[in-house]
Amino acid sequence: MIFLVRHGEADYARLAPHAPVYEGARRDFAPLTALGVAQVQSAARELQEAQPTLVVASPYTRTLQTGALLAATFGCDLRVDPALHDWLPVRDGRTPVTADAVRRAIDEYELWRSSGALPADRQWETDAEMAERLKAAVERHQSPGPLVVVSHEAVIKAAAGSETVDLASIHVLPK
Repeated sequence: MIFLVRHGEADYARLAPHAPVYEGARRDFAPLTALGVAQVQSAARELQEAQPTLVVASPYTRTLQTGALLAATFGCDLRVDPALHDWLPVRDGRTPVTADAVRRAIDEYELWRSSGALPADRQWETDAEMAERLKAAVERHQSPGPLVVVSHEAVIKAAAGSETVDLASIHVLPK
């Protein structure tokens, strides 16, 4: 069985004293808040009975900390897979990601989700692309028992077909 877990609440305020170093995409260095840690501990208790044998996490600080807390609870290994990253508003890493580009990508993405009209020149990932990326990562990390994958809201929504993905929520990856 494969469980998808969204990270706990991130503490972006903790990065504020270091501005502008941790602004923009560098917000991904934010650790969990105390509430975020408690959210993850609650999720760990819910998953404990399943006896997960491996945790694989996205490389962002909030997902790594979530994965570390889960792996420590289960007494299993934690692996990091860069392919479990969050939704990409701009897929080409050489293209500057500006606030305007992100807003435009979100608007296009939302319009596509409601209308089905996929812009030919889009730069962002579709749900199918995110789901495929997650499923390929899962295949790289076979485990003798249940696998826990720690990722992000959009990726879990796309892969699990869930409409709501709360912080530290648990979802089962459909076969």
